[in-house]
Amino acid sequence: MHGNVWLISTHIRYLNMGLLVVCVFPTVAQEIPSAQDKPVIEVIVRDADRVIGLANLRQQGYDVKVYNLDAPKLVFTDLSQNLPANQEAAKRTLEQRMQQRGRQALQQQLIAAYQGLSVAIQYQVDRYPAVLFDRGQAVIYGVTDLQQVLDLYRQWQSGLDQ
Repeated sequence: MHGNVWLISTHIRYLNMGLLVVCVFPTVAQEIPSAQDKPVIEVIVRDADRVIGLANLRQQGYDVKVYNLDAPKLVFTDLSQNLPANQEAAKRTLEQRMQQRGRQALQQQLIAAYQGLSVAIQYQVDRYPAVLFDRGQAVIYGVTDLQQVLDLYRQWQSGLDQ
């Protein structure tokens, strides 16, 4: 069993190292701001964080992106689930799973999974949950009720206008 864990983590490190380079500069940061008077909202959470009000904000026309920092773990857990105890058999099984998914599809899945980490690094977010407005111009930590976060952002913004 111990050898099996080594095999899995070796493959995961290899995949991570190859993809983190791709993910360090997310495409999210290069989007053109919308013409509307509504901020772009980026939410960085973990599995344990419950985001409230997402559908409501989207119905109001807000561009809301949610990034789960635990997403990479889910991809790797899925890939390594029920691997045989024999190291060679585990290696073959893992390679078969990667081929079945398609290496390019798996790479895209991992890029998407790591996008939250990439955004957090880019904006130097150091606590979670975090809600960012207009590509990091404002950050609100610790609140996952998006309507409440939007109200706090508007209050802060109105203070700047005075």
